[in-house]
Formats: sequence, C-alpha cells, structure tokens
Amino acid sequence: MVGSSKAFRKHGTFIYQVPETIARYGTTALTIEAMTEAQMTHAWVRIHSQSAYSTSAKKIIATFIGDLKQAGIEVAGWGWCQGSDPVADAKLATKELASFGLADYGADIEHGVHNANWTKDEIKTFCTQVRPGVSASFGVTTFPLIDWHEPELMTAALPFVDMFNPQVYWHHFPNKKMLKQFKRPDGSAYSLDNAAQYADLCLDRWSKLMGATPKEIVVTGQAYWGEGDPPFPQDDAEGKLEEFVGAWTGHNRIIGLNWWHFGGGASMSHRMRNSINKAKLGTKPYK
Repeated sequence: MVGSSKAFRKHGTFIYQVPETIARYGTTALTIEAMTEAQMTHAWVRIHSQSAYSTSAKKIIATFIGDLKQAGIEVAGWGWCQGSDPVADAKLATKELASFGLADYGADIEHGVHNANWTKDEIKTFCTQVRPGVSASFGVTTFPLIDWHEPELMTAALPFVDMFNPQVYWHHFPNKKMLKQFKRPDGSAYSLDNAAQYADLCLDRWSKLMGATPKEIVVTGQAYWGEGDPPFPQDDAEGKLEEFVGAWTGHNRIIGLNWWHFGGGASMSHRMRNSINKAKLGTKPYK
C-alpha cells in the first residue's frame, strides 16, 4: 500500500460515544448532515474500550457506521489500549475491527493515563499481533509533545504503523517551559500561548522522533473544554479553536486533520462547528 487509506485522510473527527453524539444533533441523519457541512470525509468511531461493548451497544454502533459509509464518509475503528496484557489488547482490537467490518484501525495508546502501562517490548508485541489483522491502515493516536511522554514507546511502534496521530490539545500552550526547552528547526522561537504555534512545535518534535523513517501524520485538534485544574473554560476553548483555524498553515505537513470530538458532553459547541465550517477544512492542501 502506498500511503494511508482514505479513512485517515483530509478532514474528519473522532466519534467517542455514538448514542450521545446522535443525541447532540437529534438524529443520525442530522449528525451526518452536520459532518457534511463541515466538509468531513472521515470519522474514527470507537469500537471498544478496555473490553468489548455489549451486543445492544454494538448494534447501535454498527448501524451508525453503515449510515456513515452510505453517506460517503470513510470510517476507521479505534479503541483504548491499556497495556496490561498486550496480546489480549491486540486480540480485542482485531476481533472488534472484524466484527464491525472495518479495514482501518487506530490504537489509543497513552502511557500513564487511566493507569495504562506500556513498555517498549509490549508495544512491539501489541503491534506485531495487530498488524496482520488490519487489512488497510494501522495508526497510533497518542500524546502531542512526544518528548514529554516516553518517546521510546512510539519509536518501538515506528516499524509497524502507517500513521501517528498526535492529539494536539493546545489549551494555553506553548507555555514558558516549552519555549525554554524547544526551538524551531531554524533556531527561532515559538510564540507563547498560541494554538497554531503549538501545532508547529508538536509536529517538529514528531519529525525529529521519526527521523529518517517518517510516517504519515494526522493532527487531532481540541474541540472540547473542561479538562484540567482549574477546568479549561468553554469560551477559552472556543477562542483557541478559532485562533488555530485562522492562523495555522501547516496542512501540507499532514495527511489529515480531525477533532476530539464531534458530540456528547463538553465537546463541539455550536460556535466551534461554525468556526470549523467557515474554515473549509476539506479544501486544505493536505499531503
């Protein structure tokens, strides 16, 4: 295969909880209409957590996936990978991918979050087991500023994946500590507290990590609020999203841009969707 498949390309979104996402828009048809208005060409639908979903939940997810495909929206499956038993994690991922009839998979690997625990050898074991069960493209979704989050784990995944997906949740980054530690490749400085500059910083660090064997990159942007201490306010999150889509010009460095996440809870407000729609992200010059 030359490059990642369409389910990883251009503009799209994570779908975290299918029923809650549909409820946000009213119906599946209205959900898909909102995605189409945003020029979204792909959706990454959660197909498992640390275990498989119930039969009734899987029926809802499978119907939603079928409706997305019918509307011409490419679908990849993704799921949380805990690391306590990498062989079991891999079996769960490939079993659920097959059960939903999907060809593309994104493994959510975030060492230290929700007690997830990974070693380099466990990453290699997991990837070795998953890779044959993914008939199209395989990627890992993980931290944005990879230097600060066990970069050796992603180095271990490098030979196996087609794509990495840094979750570039900018909050008020880059902060002063980041500016002190990192410079641009040309030696110049990044700007403090700027969403577009944080995306540049994260991509520059991922490029350094991958070195001579680069993999394709999809950036996930921040379309949620409330995380952190104190919680990140909704108004701030909406303003930072506007800052990003208005200023960032690095689309030609990546194969796709998507969002966490499209609906349910503290995510994808009306103001955020308006900003995304106006940006016409489906027309950007991705790789």
